[in-house]
Amino acid sequence: MRVLIDEDTAVQLVEPLRHLLRSHQIDHISAIRWKAKKDHRVLHDAKQAGFDVIITRDRNQLNDPYECDAIKKSGLHHVRYAQRHQGLEGLALALGAVIATSPR
Repeated sequence: MRVLIDEDTAVQLVEPLRHLLRSHQIDHISAIRWKAKKDHRVLHDAKQAGFDVIITRDRNQLNDPYECDAIKKSGLHHVRYAQRHQGLEGLALALGAVIATSPR
């Protein structure tokens, strides 16, 4: 399974997720040079590139009908989480949230 991590999500999640989800390919938007792309374009392009999941902290996506439609049309699993804590505690909680909600 291919997993794309949105640019609003810390790049520090990549290596721990690669370690925990060894059978998945994990990429961050900055590594594939899609930084600053509009969300609807990212969703479309991610599906075209063969991604199955997008992980994001963007809480506004579900409030925007245009972006909701783009999520639906992409067919991607949309994993959204909130990170209320900073540092290692925030990283650990973010990893837990992502792992718990990601398709296996």
